[in-house]
Amino acid sequence: MAVADLVLVRSKMLVNTIRVFSLVILVVSVLVSLRAQDLDPKDVHVALDQALPIALAKAKRDFPDLEKYILRSAGPRVVKGDPNALCWEFLWQEKAFPHFSELRVRVYMRDGIAQSTRQSKGSFQKEHDKELKP
Repeated sequence: MAVADLVLVRSKMLVNTIRVFSLVILVVSVLVSLRAQDLDPKDVHVALDQALPIALAKAKRDFPDLEKYILRSAGPRVVKGDPNALCWEFLWQEKAFPHFSELRVRVYMRDGIAQSTRQSKGSFQKEHDKELKP
């Protein structure tokens, strides 16, 4: 009976150790990821409310068909390999289904310079655009 109790106690200790270790790893990873996402206020010279009119003006100037698109998202972005790096990114999605095209305007937080691009799905994606069914 004592051997069975000892095995049971050891297995419970192992399970509890694994739970504590998993919890510690989870807490550390959450704290590290939260810290990594912080924007330093000294790096942001152009706020979101200042960037929106700049992005709208750039989009209207570069894309005459802007009325066929709807603003889908706006948020901060860091572009790897870009010396300015921090920017506000605005995405317009084509209103007409199946939404093959999108417009992207980036307003850099450091100096307010805007860049715009038009993107669309390639021919393979257009030909094979099927609904995912469970």
